[in-house]
Amino acid sequence: MPQDTKSLIAQLSALKFSFSRSDAGLKADLIEALSKRKVAPAASLIEYHETLCFMQAYPDDKRISQLVDRELTEFMGRVDEFKRRNLASIALDDTGMAGTMINYPYNLFMARWLVENHGAAVDIDWDDYNEKSGDPLSGILPLLALYPENDGIDDEDLATTDWIKLAGGKRNSLRWLIERLDSLEISPDVRNYIYDNSELSLKWRLGSTKCARTLAKIPPEYISYQRRPLKKERIDLHRSVRRAAPELKLLPREIALETIQTLIRALLPRHRELYPATFANPDEVYVTTPGRGLDIYILGMLPTRRMPLESNYSALLVKNGVPIGYGISVVFFDRCEIAINVFDSFRAGEAGMIFEHFVRLFYHHFGARDFLMRRWQVGYENEEGIKSGSFWFYYKLGLRSLDLKIDEMASQEWQKISSDRGYRTSAKTLKRLARSDMHISPGNINRKAYSELAVTKLGFAVTKMVAEKFAGDRQAALEWSISKVKRAGISSANLNRLEKIQYRRFSPLLALIDDLDNWTAGEKSLLLRVIRAKAASREIEYIRLLQKHSRFKAALEKLAL
Repeated sequence: MPQDTKSLIAQLSALKFSFSRSDAGLKADLIEALSKRKVAPAASLIEYHETLCFMQAYPDDKRISQLVDRELTEFMGRVDEFKRRNLASIALDDTGMAGTMINYPYNLFMARWLVENHGAAVDIDWDDYNEKSGDPLSGILPLLALYPENDGIDDEDLATTDWIKLAGGKRNSLRWLIERLDSLEISPDVRNYIYDNSELSLKWRLGSTKCARTLAKIPPEYISYQRRPLKKERIDLHRSVRRAAPELKLLPREIALETIQTLIRALLPRHRELYPATFANPDEVYVTTPGRGLDIYILGMLPTRRMPLESNYSALLVKNGVPIGYGISVVFFDRCEIAINVFDSFRAGEAGMIFEHFVRLFYHHFGARDFLMRRWQVGYENEEGIKSGSFWFYYKLGLRSLDLKIDEMASQEWQKISSDRGYRTSAKTLKRLARSDMHISPGNINRKAYSELAVTKLGFAVTKMVAEKFAGDRQAALEWSISKVKRAGISSANLNRLEKIQYRRFSPLLALIDDLDNWTAGEKSLLLRVIRAKAASREIEYIRLLQKHSRFKAALEKLAL
């Protein structure tokens, strides 16, 4: 066995994808040996950490699982030791390791979450702010101050950062700023706009919290040990959806709340913010279990934060208690935009199986029939997607480009790959292939070319109506729309508060349906049920009702022309 620490780490890292009995023994010996050693430089410490995180999600046996858990539990001590002995400890920033620093411009919602959950461990990075060419905070200081303080704000010798530090007394600057913004009598959207345009990067000391990737594991019900090599499986989505529907269980609210927190904790240290995760609904969190120690949690959105027409869900991927990735899905009638992202440390060959289960889940439980992969996911203006070869991952699963020219290009490129094992698609070609969304209609090989009902066109139709009929007066347009919908026989009289909000939101679009008056009583009744379901505690009912209303879909397709 090599003696120097760097070589031991390299050998352990090289073994992480090997799962024979002898490999397990060697891994255990290496971890035991490394547990007694100091690790440096930073690159070696990071490599050791990432290897341990992977092995925690994919342990060979009970001994490996226990050794890895112990090492990660004690890992912050290694980080502290490294920082004491090295001036270059900044090299560990933004790794997400316990005891390190995260630097990122989180939005107001996440900044508030950080203050509420981590207190003084998070604050504004004033050094970063002072390096900016502008001073975006200066313009909002009068909003934060008492009226007589404005004369002090105008002092040219006092910097914005100094005034805020002075104004907050000994309090945490970020907490003070958020509390002052929250006290203003302005709409939440305006408050968010003010904060997000202040360009504030935050510094966050992770410490030994669960937000540290090192300590992210949640207690699993059982551990599925990896006894054989991870292999990329051949997957036929057309066959997959013919299998029985996977089980989908609604979680109790208490467990759902903790699941939401787990997803947020998994995202933030990786500089990720996900809208449907930020506003996840504890009354609609499901779990499905594909097997092999994998759990997939599906999270709906709070009623007041839902999309105008689509239904947006986030997902948390957990392997043996370790968060290994996330996903999103956006459902509208029988169309479903879908994507998964397995974190770098855990990209080991199960992504295809996870995606297959995702598709089966939304096919059977959410009625999706057409699945879309937006071009950003396969590399459009997304270097990570290009580097990881996302296009070919989805191509092998059966998805094809909606742009026929790009689809033909992909077919020709695939022939080159098939005939020459050494051939690799260039980054330039991958970027060209990524210019189109991708699509599959699993279970229907002979389906006609897909044409999307784009919600953007419906939004533009409303904008055009307000501009042409009301000269941009949105309040007048809204009042007219509500009145027209009521005259058509669709009343809001018996709706609750949340349902009335959705009624107002739907009205400008419904008012554009020229034959709404002529719909049958049953069609109008179903439409009202659709509106009410958009405000229900679980949005899945909205999806199911929407899919039943063929006349509403036809009307929207006409508006989108």
